[in-house]
Amino acid sequence: MKDRNIDSKKRKMSLVPAIIVFVVICAAIAVQKVIFDGDMGAMFLMLWVVLIPFGMFYGFKASELEDIAVKFTAKSLPAVFIMLSVGALIGTWIAAGTTPAVIYYGIKFINPKFFLVTAIILCSIISLLSGTSLGSVGTAGVAMMGIGNSLGIPAPVTAGACICGAFFGDKMSPMSDTTILASSICGVNIFKHIRHMVYDQVPSYLITLIFFFVLGFKYGGNIDSPEVNAMMEGLQGNFKLGIMAFLPLLVTIVLLLKKVSATLCIIIGSVMGIAVAVFYQGMDVAAAFNTFYSGFTLETENEMLFTLLNRGGISSMWSLVGVTLFGFTVAGMLDHMDVLKCIADSTVKHIHGTAGVTFLTILFGFVGNAVAMSQNFAIVMSGTLMAPLYKRYNMLPKNCSRDLEAGGTYGALFIPWNTNALFCAGALGVSVVSFIPYIPLLYITPVVVIIYSITKFHIDKIYEDEDFVDVSERLEKDHDKQNVMGEL
Repeated sequence: MKDRNIDSKKRKMSLVPAIIVFVVICAAIAVQKVIFDGDMGAMFLMLWVVLIPFGMFYGFKASELEDIAVKFTAKSLPAVFIMLSVGALIGTWIAAGTTPAVIYYGIKFINPKFFLVTAIILCSIISLLSGTSLGSVGTAGVAMMGIGNSLGIPAPVTAGACICGAFFGDKMSPMSDTTILASSICGVNIFKHIRHMVYDQVPSYLITLIFFFVLGFKYGGNIDSPEVNAMMEGLQGNFKLGIMAFLPLLVTIVLLLKKVSATLCIIIGSVMGIAVAVFYQGMDVAAAFNTFYSGFTLETENEMLFTLLNRGGISSMWSLVGVTLFGFTVAGMLDHMDVLKCIADSTVKHIHGTAGVTFLTILFGFVGNAVAMSQNFAIVMSGTLMAPLYKRYNMLPKNCSRDLEAGGTYGALFIPWNTNALFCAGALGVSVVSFIPYIPLLYITPVVVIIYSITKFHIDKIYEDEDFVDVSERLEKDHDKQNVMGEL
C-alpha cells in the first residue's frame, strides 16, 4: 500500500490543479491520435515532461516520480506477457490451420435464416480463442459481411451482429488485452474476473441472440457471394482442414479448464500450433517457428484472404505493449501525487451506495474512451481512480474489474471517433452511427450491471459480517485479507 504521509515540503493536491493536469493529459492523447495519428504509447512516455515538473512544483522529487512510475508498471507485467503470448498464438494457429478451419466450417454450415445468430456465435468463438475483438472483426466479420450482402441483409445489421459477437468473446477471453488489463489494474485473478462477469454476460448475450434471431427472419436468400466462395477456395487450397487442425484449440481448452495459468496455456497452444504446422500442414520448420515471433504471411491477391491470414506474432503486439507499459507509468505518477484520489474523493461526496460507485465507474469508462479514444486508457484511468473506492465500501475488487469492462471495454463502440469504433467501421464498410442501433449487447450489459448494483445481486463483499459501509480502517489492519483479496 502506498505511503500517504505527506512530507512537510509537499503541498496538498487540490481539486482544480488535479482536474487541469488530468484534462491536459487527455487532450494531449486525443491530439496525438486525431491530428498526428501517432502512437499512443509514445505520447504516454512524452507526458513525463509534463507530469514530473508538475510533481516537482508540489514538492515531489523527479527521481521519486520516476521510481514510482517504474514500480507501478509491475502491475502490468502479467498483462504484457499474456499479450505477447497471444500474438504468438494468433500467428501459429493460422499456420496450423486452426483459425482457418474454424472460419471455414463456420461459414460452410450457415443456415440463411439463422445467419445473424451464426455471425454472432462465430465471431464470439474466434474472439474468445484469439483474445482480439478487432482481429475477429477483421477476419470472420469481413467474411460475414460478404455473406450478409448476398442475403440482402442491410450492412449495419450484419456489422452489429459481428461486433456483438467479437466484443463478447473478447471480454470473456483470458487472452484479451482489455480483460487482462481490467483484472490486473484491480489485482484480480483473471479467471475469477471472467467467472464474475458470467452473471451479467450470459443474460445480456441471450437477449442479444433473441434480438438477432427475430430480426433474421425478415431476411432470406442464398449464400452466393463470389468473394466468400473465393475465400473458401483459398482456405481449402492453402490448408488441410481436417481434425488435426483443431488439435491446438482442443489442447488449449483442456488446459484452461484445468485452470493452468493463462500465459502457460497460450504458450503451450502456440507451440502445439507450430507442431501441427510442421507435421500436418507440411510447413518448413524454420518458417513455422518464425510465425511465433513474426506472425503468419501468405502471398495472395485475394484481399479478404490476405486480411484473414497475414497477422499475428509477438512483434505485432509491441505497440500495444508500449501503450500498456507507458500508460501504467502515467497512472502511477497520477496515483502517487494524489491527482486521481483528489478527483475521486470530490466526486464520491455526491455518490452514495454501491449503485453510485458502479455508475461512476461505467461513466468514467465512457469518458476515457471519448477523451483518449482508447479502451486501454479508459480501463487504466477508471481502474486507478475507482478501485480504492470498492474496497472502501466493502466490495471485492472483482466487482470493480467487472464494472470497468462494462464501461471501458464496451463504451468504446459508442464513441464515433474512438479508434476501436473507427476500426470496426472501416473493416466492415459501414459508419459508426449506422451500426450503433444494432449492438444491443453493449447497451444491455451496463444496464444489467447497474441493476445488480442497485439490488445488491451478486455484489460480493470483502467482509460478510459488514454492510456496504466504509471498512478502510479494518482492511488496513487485516493484512491476511489484503494478501488474498484478488483470489476471492
